[in-house]
Amino acid sequence: MFDAQEHIQFRQSNTPTITNPELLGLTTVEINPTELCNRTCSFCPRSNPAIYPNRNLHMTTETAEKLVASLNDSKYDGEIHITGFGEPMLNPNILKIIKICSIFHTQLITNGDRLMEDNPSVEDLAEAGLQTLIVDCYDGDKQVQAVSKRLQSSPIYARVRDHYDDGSNRYTEYNYTNRGGMMYETRAPNKPCHLPAYKAFVDFNGAVRLCCNDWQRNHNFGNIQTQSFTSIWNSTKMSRVRHLVNTSNRRLVNPCKNCDINGTLLGKDSSEIWKKHYGKIIKNRTMEG
Repeated sequence: MFDAQEHIQFRQSNTPTITNPELLGLTTVEINPTELCNRTCSFCPRSNPAIYPNRNLHMTTETAEKLVASLNDSKYDGEIHITGFGEPMLNPNILKIIKICSIFHTQLITNGDRLMEDNPSVEDLAEAGLQTLIVDCYDGDKQVQAVSKRLQSSPIYARVRDHYDDGSNRYTEYNYTNRGGMMYETRAPNKPCHLPAYKAFVDFNGAVRLCCNDWQRNHNFGNIQTQSFTSIWNSTKMSRVRHLVNTSNRRLVNPCKNCDINGTLLGKDSSEIWKKHYGKIIKNRTMEG
């Protein structure tokens, strides 16, 4: 069965540099490689096409190259997660994108359907340079067993998670969120959220969003097509929003005010670094008049 604590420990196993002044606090960059998915799970906004329809939109290899080059120039040593809002394996250039990203520790999360068809195969993923593979199984024990068997001799470190979709509310069990209020609205908990301090989200078109829960795309802090990632990550706009959610003011930010994510399971050290950094910025501005 899915173990949320085990997943957290797995995420904490890598300890990238969080004091790099060019990419302060950053440990993870998640990319959204496609707006397509072959499933409509009950716990996903795609369960209602009127709210979140499938779109034949994909991240290009050129966009991936610009992101990786910008991160590399800034001496990034964290991870790239290929997951996003769709099924990554539906991007026709997914192997090329993995290869581009593989200068960093690269992880892919998939529903496993294309994988079981060897389209592409786990061997293809390994050859492209993928280092971690996570397969979320939604159909039950038989699927878990089939996927586990297929991955027995995997050349990649692989994990299988049983996120069964039986149409019932499994949010608590699977540690899922309401996708920034898109699935259902709730009043955000009166506590900080560390996500924007340690994790970046880059959309299929190169836009840098607030986080992986902002399915409504409330924020666009810049685009790596025309700006360096570092300039976006350190921008005044992103720093201000980051500070609000870091200091228990989530209810002042969209979509955070309707988001039910815990937000404190990872990234505390990054959050503390950003609090101090933003405090210095405010102090300097005050002294300057």
